[in-house]
This record gives sequence, structure tokens and C-alpha cells, in this order.
Amino acid sequence: MTNNLTNDVTRLCGEIAALRDSRAELMNHLAQTHAAMREAVVQTLAGFAEARGQMAKQARAELGGFVGRVKEAVTELRQRVANVQEEYRDDLTGANRAWHGARPQSRPPAAAGADTPFPASESSEDLAHKGRKKKR
Repeated sequence: MTNNLTNDVTRLCGEIAALRDSRAELMNHLAQTHAAMREAVVQTLAGFAEARGQMAKQARAELGGFVGRVKEAVTELRQRVANVQEEYRDDLTGANRAWHGARPQSRPPAAAGADTPFPASESSEDLAHKGRKKKR
């Protein structure tokens, strides 16, 4: 029996030593893997930062071109609207002259602040009174 107990304890000590060595090897392997993964993460983050910088430059360039095109379009649209307004004013002036007859050129220009070529319109009450016939 003593022989069996000695053999069992000897075998158990050998297994414990083997497991300690295996654990130490595993810990070394984990430390190396951790370091390699840490380096990979650092490189990935650096790649992301570089890509983000390039994308920012590209976006700024594209946005600058877009803003320029929008400014040109707005300027062109403003000019077109101004032209249409001028044509409309000229048309209204011509229609007013045709309706009321040609005015003499010696007449002074309209008072300052008058934006339309039409004379001040009469109020609806004045028009209502003019439309009625006086009873005699």
C-alpha cells in the first residue's frame, strides 16, 4: 500500500508541475497575443485617423465647389428675377399709359417713394358715391 501511495503522490506532483508549466506557457502566450492585438488596434486607429483626415479634405473641397455653384445659381436667379420685374414694371407702365392716354413729358415725376406708375387709387367709399346718381 505504501508503494501505491508513493506512486500516486509522485504522479500527482508531476501532474501539478506539468500544469504549472502549462499555465506559465499559457500566460506567456496570452501576454504575447495581448501585445499583438494592442498593436493591431493602434494601427487600425491610426488608419482610421488618416482616412478621416483624407475624407475631411475631400469633403471641404467638394463643399467649397458646391457653395460656389450655389452662389452662382443664386446670383443668376436674382438677375433673372430683376429682369422679369423690370419687364413687368415696363409692361405695367405701358398699359397704364395706353389706358389713360399718353401723358405730357413736362409733368414732374411722381412723388418720392411711389413705387408704382399708377396714380393713388380712390377708396371704395369714393367709388360708391360716384356710382350713385344724385336725386333732384
